[in-house]
Amino acid sequence: MNPGATFERVYRALKQDLGSGRFSSGEHLEPANLSDELDSSITPVRDALHRLVGEGLVEAPRGDGFRTPLVTEMGLRHLYRWNATLLDLAARTPLAHEDPVLGADAPDSLARTESLFLAVARLPGNPEHVAAVARLSERLRPMRRVEADLLPEAVEIDALSAFLCEGAIGPLRRAIAVFHRKRERLAAEIVERLHQLR
Repeated sequence: MNPGATFERVYRALKQDLGSGRFSSGEHLEPANLSDELDSSITPVRDALHRLVGEGLVEAPRGDGFRTPLVTEMGLRHLYRWNATLLDLAARTPLAHEDPVLGADAPDSLARTESLFLAVARLPGNPEHVAAVARLSERLRPMRRVEADLLPEAVEIDALSAFLCEGAIGPLRRAIAVFHRKRERLAAEIVERLHQLR
């Protein structure tokens, strides 16, 4: 296998593990152990971890190697507010097309949520907006896995999807705000559960 293919395989595997909830908040990531698990030399693992640092999915505190992001209650509230702001800005744009791709056939509520939010992000027709929402969804993925145990997300997503398909911009924006406020109220419990993983 060529070095580029090994790097991509390792990068994708680490990214999937980070989003799956395999690691707890602030957990140390040892490149040597990961290289054994991923059947790779240490160099592609380090390179992948550095790339993930750039994407905000891994942290590299000075002199302390790599770790998963250390999620705090206030930090999580900031992420929720930022996500709500990005989606609200996008939702102010009238529907660009009649049939937004919502991922109704997505395998779980997490995938449906991410698909819906990407559909909202596509409304302004600006790829930078889509990229920002996609990146934030990746950062929020571990938290959304915990949310799914605490909230009846499917009902909310159905309502948001209906507003989007109907072009009901006002109700969509209000529902996006309510969606995120509910999660902000649960931030402390979500953070506690993230610290208990593994």
